[in-house]
Amino acid sequence: MVGVYLPFNRIFVIGLSIVCVLGIYFLLFRSSLGLRVRAVMQNRNMSSCLGIPTRKVDAYTFAFGSGLAGVAGWALTLIGNVDPGLGQNYIVDAFMVVVTGGVGKLAGTIVASLGIGGLNKLIEPSFGAVYGKVLILVLVILFLQWRPSGLFAMKGRNAD
Repeated sequence: MVGVYLPFNRIFVIGLSIVCVLGIYFLLFRSSLGLRVRAVMQNRNMSSCLGIPTRKVDAYTFAFGSGLAGVAGWALTLIGNVDPGLGQNYIVDAFMVVVTGGVGKLAGTIVASLGIGGLNKLIEPSFGAVYGKVLILVLVILFLQWRPSGLFAMKGRNAD
């Protein structure tokens, strides 16, 4: 496209993000550890009764999440300066993406991130960065009034 300039470090971060999402998918949905993580997440007591070491699964999940946060921080250093407030600009966007997609739903998070990011880039030129962000936040709030569980709601016994 004319006028689009993507530096190599941004292309690398996009590729790294895709690799991380695919890795999370294969870990959660194609491995025995992922099966245990999902079982503990859905019903801790029953998982414990079935012999799954829930505390060990908690430790593995925390370690994986911490490692993934480290990779994300490392990727951010390729884009901006390193300081104590490095990820501060992304916290609200990340929260909006997770809540809009449906808490605990990987597919919802992916769809919501593409939707919110794309909508942000469409709205920004017309309204400016600040008003565009406010408009997206208002749209997310209205969407959550309509669908409080997000794009992909929980199904089955755990649905409220």
